Amino acid sequence: MEQVKVKLKNNPYTVYMGANALERTGEILSGFKKGGRALIVSNKKVFSLYGKRLLNALKGFTPSVYLIKDGEQYKKLSAVEGILEACVKNKLDRHSTIIALGGGVVGDVAGFASAVYMRGIDIVQVPTTLLAQVDSSVGGKTGVDLPSGKNLAGAFHQPLFVIADVSVLSSLSEREFLNGMAEAIKHGIILDPNYLNFMEKNRDGILKRDKDLLLKIVKRSVQIKASVVEKDEKEKSGLRAFLNFGHTVGHAIESAMNYRGIKHGEAIAAGAVIAAGISKQAGLCSEETKNRINKVFSEYKLIKPLRNLKNSQIISRLSADKKAKNGKIIFVLTKEIGCVILKEITDFSVIKKELNRYKCTSF
Repeated sequence: MEQVKVKLKNNPYTVYMGANALERTGEILSGFKKGGRALIVSNKKVFSLYGKRLLNALKGFTPSVYLIKDGEQYKKLSAVEGILEACVKNKLDRHSTIIALGGGVVGDVAGFASAVYMRGIDIVQVPTTLLAQVDSSVGGKTGVDLPSGKNLAGAFHQPLFVIADVSVLSSLSEREFLNGMAEAIKHGIILDPNYLNFMEKNRDGILKRDKDLLLKIVKRSVQIKASVVEKDEKEKSGLRAFLNFGHTVGHAIESAMNYRGIKHGEAIAAGAVIAAGISKQAGLCSEETKNRINKVFSEYKLIKPLRNLKNSQIISRLSADKKAKNGKIIFVLTKEIGCVILKEITDFSVIKKELNRYKCTSF
């Protein structure tokens, strides 16, 4: 089983990765000498696939289960309230643990609930999607969406540890699998040209879900995410904001579509392509770099049409982005593969131009 340590000053933890790592959950948890009560938070589909494996792995503990509805549209404060009530019903105390078994929605909602229940109890993240394994389960960001924007209510709450079992990725639909590849590709674009090369050259094997290739992807993405989080855990210096490449417009697209009809990775791919176009317009990157970014997302089938979405619906939501400052939009833009910067964009015509280009171009 592979390991990556997230070396934070106050809350260091380990990400355990490998096939059948799920079966080690209870063994690892017992090493922390926590209380015996644990609440598994999942959804009906995921729990039907992996719930029994997790329950069997928790021998020696007293686990209970709470299922939330599946989908970004259910990532709401009401879902957090439901988990908190389940914690009370099942008599969890400050020594108990919440275990998030599922994708990004489960991890975010359960993480937020663990951050506020009795002012904070431990959470173990057991991500079951590629998106959650390479990105959202690591770094301690938890939260829910508000009608006005994505992830606007939340807390930084680092997990006790993370279990990323690559064997579960075989059950994902192609679209859900590619949803996670968007974040992996983003990691290569912002910080590691060699990693992007690897994903470009091994695309066929990755799409066939070769377990050795998937383990390399999960491990390298976790290493990249950990290296950033270690230096800027709570986005104070601005370094962690680099991880939001593609997310400014991507989150606005998701919000404008009411989190329906588009996957997070597809929205981020659109945002990344648009950010690359803005970067070229601003004279920051070359045409070659812009085209390479367009091409890699296209080859991984992540470019989706937005023709029925009005530019005004997207732009009106940009000011709600968490990177916005005094009403001005802060974009993560690329200078070259492996190098990005933060830049304030005040000319919305630049954004509109790239939105129109995205909608009209066949990549």
